[in-house]
Amino acid sequence: MADAEARIQELKERVARAPGSRFFVPLAEEYRKAGRLAESIAALEDGLVAQPGYVAARISLARSYLEAGKVEESMRAFSKALADDPSNLVAAKALGDLHLSRGESLEALKRYRLYRGVSGDGRIDRVIAELESKVSPAPVRPPVEVSVPPPPAFPVPQVEPLSVDEVPVALAEPFVPPGYKPVARPARETDPHDISGVEYERPSIAPGSTAPRLTPGVPSRDLPLEAIASARREDDEIVTRKIRLPEANWPFEAAAPATLLPPPPPPTPVPKESDPVAAEAPPDPLREGRTLADLYLQQGHYADARDLYDGLLTAAPGDGELRRLRDEAARQAITVRPPALPDANPARERRLAKIRVLNEWLAMLQKRSETGNP
Repeated sequence: MADAEARIQELKERVARAPGSRFFVPLAEEYRKAGRLAESIAALEDGLVAQPGYVAARISLARSYLEAGKVEESMRAFSKALADDPSNLVAAKALGDLHLSRGESLEALKRYRLYRGVSGDGRIDRVIAELESKVSPAPVRPPVEVSVPPPPAFPVPQVEPLSVDEVPVALAEPFVPPGYKPVARPARETDPHDISGVEYERPSIAPGSTAPRLTPGVPSRDLPLEAIASARREDDEIVTRKIRLPEANWPFEAAAPATLLPPPPPPTPVPKESDPVAAEAPPDPLREGRTLADLYLQQGHYADARDLYDGLLTAAPGDGELRRLRDEAARQAITVRPPALPDANPARERRLAKIRVLNEWLAMLQKRSETGNP
């Protein structure tokens, strides 16, 4: 008991010295272990005001709410953590258990399916199968056919049409006011210049015949059609002239240009540049290792995060932010127990394989930095 109180006092002093740090999470965990749930909830709520995206703190707050009997607040905290980190196994499993305890089978099934897809834990398959059989819709029964009898046939009485004598109706005379005299209209006069109704015979010229050509100041005379065509060609030669191209063997008539333009030069081929976006960037082991370490720290795997941060500090010993995160992961690995995963977990095996590859890359980088090779 004295050790726990000393640990609480030490963490309180650290939080007081660094208000913006994340030491409030280990302090809240110590409060929760000691049964001081109100102080644990207060510490977590105050810390989340400054760091609302800290998923590990949100999960710790949900656990404190649950132990204090505040189920609704606990579910809201777990849901917020799952919204910030959709692959968080602790939040998904806890929400599934809470929904199942409240009889909400459909919501529990959704959370268990998410947990099964991320963790690969096959021990929950039986629970998922039971929930699926419970929430599956009942088979729809076919509609019952009801035979309706035909309506009864009643006798229709025969009605004889009435005979009416047809009497011709006299048409009414147009109304003429008394004293009205019609005005006689004069007959339409004929316009002597109106030729709209007159048809004329269109003249036709047969081949070889002559047509008159009128010249101002010269009496008209009959000219043959060949002479008219020859005169037309002479007039056209004033505007056009014959051009003979070097590669052609026949002349043709075209409008005389001032000069013959030279052919345009061929287009200059433009060298095709490589697309910098299409080229695949080489993998960066430092960046991938930092991303994986931050993910482990957020999900509560503090020991794995501490090991990765140690490897990153080997390659970059002067990074103060990495050293701060490593110290925090090391402290929380001592106070907070990470969520237990099954031994035969495919997801854990993949993560361990990736950690081994990153450690090999970091060792290679350290060796290069020691030997001075780029």
